[in-house]
Amino acid sequence: MCRLASGAGPRKISRMAHSVSSHLKLRVAEYDELIRRLVPAYPAMRPVQLELLALVLPDGGEGRRVLDLGGGTGALAAAIARRFPNVVVEIWDTDPEMLATARERCADFGERVRTVERSFTEPLPPCDAVAACIALHHVKDLSVKAGIYRNIFAALRPGGLFVNADTAVGVTPALREHAFRLWARSMGAHGISETEAHRHFASWAHEDYYPPLMTELRLLADAGFAEPECFWREAAAVVFGAMK
Repeated sequence: MCRLASGAGPRKISRMAHSVSSHLKLRVAEYDELIRRLVPAYPAMRPVQLELLALVLPDGGEGRRVLDLGGGTGALAAAIARRFPNVVVEIWDTDPEMLATARERCADFGERVRTVERSFTEPLPPCDAVAACIALHHVKDLSVKAGIYRNIFAALRPGGLFVNADTAVGVTPALREHAFRLWARSMGAHGISETEAHRHFASWAHEDYYPPLMTELRLLADAGFAEPECFWREAAAVVFGAMK
């Protein structure tokens, strides 16, 4: 079985200049369809995030700002703007091609959805919530991720929420193998063979790192969050975060 690289010897990332089109070998227009084949739990993550955001976005988000880190094609931002009709959403991403798609997708929301071509490793503006979906696993250096979590904590207003939908895989060999086996099996329902799935895992290992969930929660605690929490999980897919 092909296995993803561990956290040993991660590269330093000063600016997250990540290109989805080169990483997944696809045109950006294909991304939304393919992500549902590669991460079959992806659709189930979205309602979990939205229900949690409802805790901190009363009155449809009136006067509130949400940051969407690594927002890509704008799928998450559009869902947030649709669910909370008065909120302002900022999509932070460094891939101009993806941001162009996001602007097109979110055009009907006008100024309520804005794009920011900037790395999410940089300091963030004050906000009421920070969300991310299948984005932060591109940060292989845990010291950089720790800095991102500190920036999120600093940016959130009291009572604000960070909610991240991503992947987390343990380091215990048997459990790690089991997680990837379940992930590959779920991809099989979408026409991807087990062999092909493991080829994907091996290829993604050059840019991706899925830390154990315990590591993610510890980094959040170290950043200042009092009660980091796993909100939902299905095999390698997980939604976690914390309130300030």
